[in-house]
Amino acid sequence: MSDEDLNILEFLVEEPGVSSNSVEPWKVLIVDDDRDVAATTTLVLRDVEVEGRPLDLLSAYSAAEAKQILSEHPDIGLALIDVVMETPNAGLDLIRYIRQEMGNKLIRLVVRTGQPGHAPEQSVIIDYDISDYKEKTELSAQKLFSLAYAGLRSYQQFLAMEQNRRGLMKVLQASTALFEKPRLDDFADGILENLDFIANMNRGPKDKLEPSGVLAVADAHSRSAQDFEIVAGLNRSGDRRKLTDLSLDSDAEKLAGELAGRGPGIHTSRTDNALMTGIVGRNGQPSLLYLPELQRLNESDAQIVDVFISQMLTAFDNLRLHDQTERAQREIVLRLGEAVETRSGETGRHVSRVALYAREIADKLGFSRSDSELLFRAAPLHDIGKIGIPDAILCKPGKLDADEWQAMQEHTTIGYEMLRTSDMPILKLAARIALEHHEKWAGGGYPYNIKADEISIEGRIIGLVDVFDALTSERVYKKAWPVEKAVQHIREQKGLHFDPVVVDVFLENLTTMIDIRMTHADESAALT
Repeated sequence: MSDEDLNILEFLVEEPGVSSNSVEPWKVLIVDDDRDVAATTTLVLRDVEVEGRPLDLLSAYSAAEAKQILSEHPDIGLALIDVVMETPNAGLDLIRYIRQEMGNKLIRLVVRTGQPGHAPEQSVIIDYDISDYKEKTELSAQKLFSLAYAGLRSYQQFLAMEQNRRGLMKVLQASTALFEKPRLDDFADGILENLDFIANMNRGPKDKLEPSGVLAVADAHSRSAQDFEIVAGLNRSGDRRKLTDLSLDSDAEKLAGELAGRGPGIHTSRTDNALMTGIVGRNGQPSLLYLPELQRLNESDAQIVDVFISQMLTAFDNLRLHDQTERAQREIVLRLGEAVETRSGETGRHVSRVALYAREIADKLGFSRSDSELLFRAAPLHDIGKIGIPDAILCKPGKLDADEWQAMQEHTTIGYEMLRTSDMPILKLAARIALEHHEKWAGGGYPYNIKADEISIEGRIIGLVDVFDALTSERVYKKAWPVEKAVQHIREQKGLHFDPVVVDVFLENLTTMIDIRMTHADESAALT
């Protein structure tokens, strides 16, 4: 360094250290066994700022000391490394250690040497992952400033790319986790939970956001924010509320009102107060994501959040449409089951109760949520075959004779034949239940006299709860049994008519079964 360069430093009288600026500083490591060179470098760079951030200058006087500092400060952005220190290649060995053993690919490394012949520039650049190679004699104050500025700008860009890469990985992981939540309300909650996570993935404890926000939906005829109901929310408790229960800004009110008039697609708006994204689905139904805190994201995180929101709201809309289709399917199945029961002079609530009993037992037996829900939706069709039984037999108030009883038993195979060719999971399961729900654990049931595990678990469950509900309900041919008598009959038939395991689960949850019976009691009947 020339005398002219050193004159620049004469006014610097304070000890080197971190600027008083409250902005988090860039960390720069100076590795040189020549303490004068290290001190001079520190003096030159101590007041430098890069992108408005000061420098925190750390010094090491050997490769071993540098390794210790690097382990304590993994966020060092730039290191100026001398080649010849405790060994002729100590600096180059340190570079290899940083890149290979530490696995640090982000830090920018600049080789400085006073013996260029010992470590030729071309071979060092080819063999080592470095940002620059400088001879100490050419490093004036201005060139040191330029070197530090360029190195830290490069580090900033590499860091941003790495954060984006990690962010996109988090988005993919979050998306995968979300798609494991088949229920619409769970999926809606999951969107907000993952937005909270993604928004904070690159933040320290001091900078952590505590976002609030809601996901609200409306029907295709909505005209204002008043029409939107909240289906999921961060920092929200209580029942579903109207979107206007929140303190919305005028832009949110405007977007909510405009969504119904827009075509299918995603519409995003950022204001000083909130990030808002609306989606109009293929059926014209709008959804609105209102996030009061997330408008303050930096550009990199904002791009990741926008990608995530776009993908997840599209998935949410598809799931919402699927949910509506399934609810319509469930309604049709339930109405069909009720129609059959009404035709036979029984209340349609029988099929609703059977479905509820069955789902409760399936849950306790360890069915997956989807399998339990499928059983719940298929159960109302267990007696669909009665539609093919003549009224004279179906509605006969007295005991059936042998021929009539034989005809009545055919409702199992009639129901099976009606449903078995369907490719829909709900109807395929309903076909099996219709066929098997009168088979018995020990044999002797109909139509095929199969037993034990030859009967599907779903058929065994429906077989028990159908009998329980039939016994405790009034029919054209009998009075309702008291619950205690019906339960005693089930105990006596354990291992005979009914699967012992299913009986045990039923009895362990008898209070719940009675609650279902009371809540969905027939209008003209009382629990006895």
